[in-house]
Amino acid sequence: MKAILRWRRALADHSLRKKPDAVTLVAIARNEGTYLVEWLAHHLAIGFDRIVVYDNESQDDTRALFKALSPRDLRLRRIPWPSPLDNSAQVLAYHHALTGLATPWVMYLDLDEFLVPFGHADMAGLIGSLPEDVSSLHVNWRSFGSSGHTEPGYGLITRAFTRCAPHGWGNHYHFKTLARARDISAVRIHDVCHHRGRRVLSDGRGFANTSDGTSDRVVYEGVQINHYQCKTLPEFQARMRRGDANFPNGHPGRLRDETLARFEVLDRNETEDHAIRAFDAPFEAEYRRLCAILGRDPALSG
Repeated sequence: MKAILRWRRALADHSLRKKPDAVTLVAIARNEGTYLVEWLAHHLAIGFDRIVVYDNESQDDTRALFKALSPRDLRLRRIPWPSPLDNSAQVLAYHHALTGLATPWVMYLDLDEFLVPFGHADMAGLIGSLPEDVSSLHVNWRSFGSSGHTEPGYGLITRAFTRCAPHGWGNHYHFKTLARARDISAVRIHDVCHHRGRRVLSDGRGFANTSDGTSDRVVYEGVQINHYQCKTLPEFQARMRRGDANFPNGHPGRLRDETLARFEVLDRNETEDHAIRAFDAPFEAEYRRLCAILGRDPALSG
């Protein structure tokens, strides 16, 4: 069975290499099983051709989810990824993804980030809009708060949390990167380095280079990243306790601030944003399909 699955994947990968707008989504996750199905369904719905999740020592149902889903959907792959003793599991995973990449394009996101190409029909439309001399598109965050929710059990993240920080909030200067794989020379958490081509924001203009994954302005020209870093206080604190995958186990930098004070700084709800709802129809189709494979009730609420 495993040999047959490898053969099917190899054939699928071979065909993707000929598709100029094909794109792989790469993430690293630890105990994110609660959110995986919605996150996978959304990114399949907007047109990612591959989704590769590096499982960083999860102790929840992440492995079981992929064991059920991957044979039925060749776009989905899980790679076990233990934390090294002296390096960033996240950065190493991101570089490793390049070694087996079957698509010309790659993007790196976290499980609390949902790409929303609201000005395009799908990822192919977004990629097709980029000039040939662009090697990387850097997409700004739009950070969502708790929207009045205080406990888990609210249903879908993308429907429960609709309130976010105003446009110019400082955290929105952060971005994540969509890049031509052939041009990448190094990968960071938010950014990539490349040896040719232009770096642009979604307005098509370049920006000052940074070392911390921030831009010199906040732009949402047809695409944004919905960043659900808060959700509810209990979920925020659980996420902080999972630690920062940018640091090895035992490193002081792995510790994250889980205090109420930190949550309140991030819990911004001044404005409303429903851009993600443009993809309701394809999302619901993918979500129902994945839930059917898993034998779950596709509760489309929030």
